[in-house]
Amino acid sequence: MEQGDPSTQARRDRILAALLSDRGIRHLVDEAADALGNPIVVVDPSYHYVASGGVSPAADDDSAYARAMREEMAFGDILEDGVAFIEDDGINERLARARGPVVRDNANLALTTMTQNVMVHGICLARVMMMAHERPFAEGDVEDFSLLCNVVGQELQKGEVFTVGSAQMESYFLRRLLEDEQPTPQATARRLALLGIEPLPTLFVVVVRDASDGALGARDEESLRGQLQPMLVKSLTTSYGGDLVIVASRAEGPMLSAYDRRLLARVAKDNDVLVGVSNAFDDICDVRRHLAQARSAIHFGSSYTKVLDDTHVYNYCDYTYMELLDLANDRVNLFNYVHPAIWALYDHDQRHGSELVETLYAYMQNGCSTARTALLLCLHKNTLLYRLGRIKEICENDLTSGEDLFLFHLSIRALIYLGLLETRTKPRTSDDLRAHHK
Repeated sequence: MEQGDPSTQARRDRILAALLSDRGIRHLVDEAADALGNPIVVVDPSYHYVASGGVSPAADDDSAYARAMREEMAFGDILEDGVAFIEDDGINERLARARGPVVRDNANLALTTMTQNVMVHGICLARVMMMAHERPFAEGDVEDFSLLCNVVGQELQKGEVFTVGSAQMESYFLRRLLEDEQPTPQATARRLALLGIEPLPTLFVVVVRDASDGALGARDEESLRGQLQPMLVKSLTTSYGGDLVIVASRAEGPMLSAYDRRLLARVAKDNDVLVGVSNAFDDICDVRRHLAQARSAIHFGSSYTKVLDDTHVYNYCDYTYMELLDLANDRVNLFNYVHPAIWALYDHDQRHGSELVETLYAYMQNGCSTARTALLLCLHKNTLLYRLGRIKEICENDLTSGEDLFLFHLSIRALIYLGLLETRTKPRTSDDLRAHHK
């Protein structure tokens, strides 16, 4: 088939039109597969399917190609048998040496394939493969396929997903992992190895969000990464859903180090951002669940701030009870879970304009220290002791039982959650309280 053949030109025009349509890589590959008359797939360097077109084997097709495609499309990756075939057969080396498409009989799929790496500035962004399933390859297919690979390279560079450089590829890896509801450990480990990522045993998800609920801009994210650089060693970062998401890896510890926490607090203050930190975990495949924890920490921490140390850095472990209240509120009436003694105290405040519930709350928040509580509430110690006396009378409780204090504290937190109580004390930090006693 000569280069000037109208049908050849029509195919090429269709591929170029798909690129110019700005409808994305999937649309481009669908159009190319239809134009070239055979199934086409695009995979990234970690063997994950980025896009596919024309890959829909008939239900009664029991060929090696059909079996492999059904299974791999379900998982979204080239599976272990396919990876082993690629590596054992030296396909990676052959493609690295080739200047154009490589046509060969593929024993794993039992048909002929045409494959080419998509290279940009010496970096392999992806691999395109066309399979001779619907029709045998014909004259002109190599040129058309080569054009398609160039176009795929241009399409991949349009967005933020594929940008040349290891940091960008790590960002892409993390973003895709966050989008995967059920990542497979084997495929994830393979991608980590290909990228040369070796996380330490203990992981945390850290989410940085604009305090005004707006999405962080590219410049903001770049600045934040620079300021947080000391804690980004052995860590992954990406932009996801308007947030800056960090997977920090540490050698040990149930919490981030004191240095990490101070750095996050300083960056939060200097940039007017909120920070959520997940619980520690050890399997990177669980990153999506811990992203939800970090985001919950921001939601509950910023909505129901603790009286002390509101640094705008919120640890999920400090707000799990709020999440429990949130879940319970969807199923039961939380009013039923407020202790009768607290209802009596709340009723007294409503009738007399007093602040006994808030006083008890501050007292429990400060470890039942009268000195710290008086300082927080800006009260004379004798005034505080009088209020505590009234609280004990109304609650008929001497406030010495840890079990009772737990129930009282939970009840007051429920009132705060339900919007019946808004603490009016100005939060002070532990440093403020310590300075007062010097």
